[in-house]
Amino acid sequence: MGPGRASPRAASVLADALGLPIEAIVDAIYRAPGRLLPGVPRREAERLVAMLAPLALDLAIVAAGSMPARCALRDVAAELCDLDAADDVAIVLGRFLGLDPAAALDLLLTPPGIVLGNVTAPTVAALAALLPPGAVRLVEVQPDAARYALFAAGLSRLQAGALRGHLPPGAVLGEDGSALLLGLTRSEADALWRRLRAPEKVRLVPEQLLRFGIMLHAAPPAALIALETMVGVPAADIPELLAALPVLVETDLPLAGLEERLARYAEAGLTVTAELESFAPVVLEVLSASPDALAAVGLPGKAPLATPPMPRPRARLLRHRLEAAGAEVWEVAA
Repeated sequence: MGPGRASPRAASVLADALGLPIEAIVDAIYRAPGRLLPGVPRREAERLVAMLAPLALDLAIVAAGSMPARCALRDVAAELCDLDAADDVAIVLGRFLGLDPAAALDLLLTPPGIVLGNVTAPTVAALAALLPPGAVRLVEVQPDAARYALFAAGLSRLQAGALRGHLPPGAVLGEDGSALLLGLTRSEADALWRRLRAPEKVRLVPEQLLRFGIMLHAAPPAALIALETMVGVPAADIPELLAALPVLVETDLPLAGLEERLARYAEAGLTVTAELESFAPVVLEVLSASPDALAAVGLPGKAPLATPPMPRPRARLLRHRLEAAGAEVWEVAA
């Protein structure tokens, strides 16, 4: 059994019809392959499959004892790749999750963008098949195999003391009680979470879901050609870019491969730093826009104006929609 093209309502329909706990139904559907009913005579099983066909579930009749083993459970994050498809994605994702489109879009645009938890591969495949082609990138995380990053902020002296012994060499706690730890196993991350006892001050994120930008600080004349080859900056635009330093030259880079990327910049003579983008809020400065363009995206007032701080994925979509309506928009760090 698997989710197929069924909506979440299928679970409650089956629970009522079969007199089974809804938890058992959800487990069978979203952690497929899962056994819905054992020991059913073949003829009755065929009749039941025919009756359930309108639910669009992925159903199969198998011989007793031949149930295939489940693969590892995973969490799934979604990254919006095609900004023009945002509304279509929200409708599909909302239908799959049992949410209204606005809530589904909010989930998608809130880092780290996890939309499914504790599901198996068939559920991920079912969602992927429904989404518009190329509109979304799904990132699967197997919790027991993943490495985690721990973000802490505003820790008390007691909490900071509990964390200090786990800092990697060279790492320090900020004066404001902030810290970043990378490379934690699931058990290490969970142990620190329990020890700190500060869920509002600590965030655990699989490293696979982190995204970084590369900030350019200096570029000597001999290294300018690297801006063309590595970043794709046209030669005619390089003087303007240099006048704006420091400036972000790459975005949305995963942690995997980041160290090698930074080394390439260093070899080219460019001075850069990696900036964690995943949770850094940004502000959009709307320099010019028609009242209709502002109203269409829910912004009150008239241009010029600045938006409240927001996550980068949300800002990227808002900027895209404003610029599509003819607005002039800048993105700045909050």
